[in-house]
Amino acid sequence: MNFKDLIAKGGLIAEKQIGSDQVERYLKRARKDLSTAKKILVIDPPASLDLVYKAMFHSANGLIRLYGLRPGRIGQHKALIEAVGRILGKPAEALVLKFDKLRQKRNYFEYGAGFRSSKDEIKNTTKLAKQFLKLVERNVQDKNPQKRLF
Repeated sequence: MNFKDLIAKGGLIAEKQIGSDQVERYLKRARKDLSTAKKILVIDPPASLDLVYKAMFHSANGLIRLYGLRPGRIGQHKALIEAVGRILGKPAEALVLKFDKLRQKRNYFEYGAGFRSSKDEIKNTTKLAKQFLKLVERNVQDKNPQKRLF
């Protein structure tokens, strides 16, 4: 798999010394983000949506570390989504597209101080994020079949 273009743009950084412990920490964090997002949806929908995005970001971050990569300093969120799309391929195309749309909504909330999502939309997005996490975990497990996740 080739990520040279994403590395050259500064969105990803190649790093040789990435251990499986880092992958596991990111996946564990993603699960916690989703759990917390569900709990706070009724009291703070924007924060819930932000946590759903973070769950997807942490899942993706764990996945790219299996390939000796980590987020860079320039356009890291877009680069991460692009890299995950390449890794997961066609079966994950729709989920990766949703991840990118969620990135845009999260940016609007984070940097534009705006929020345009209903509780039902956040619930649906949470379900998609859970599917995304499961797909990432399956990919991680397939790449390291001798190591049991969680």
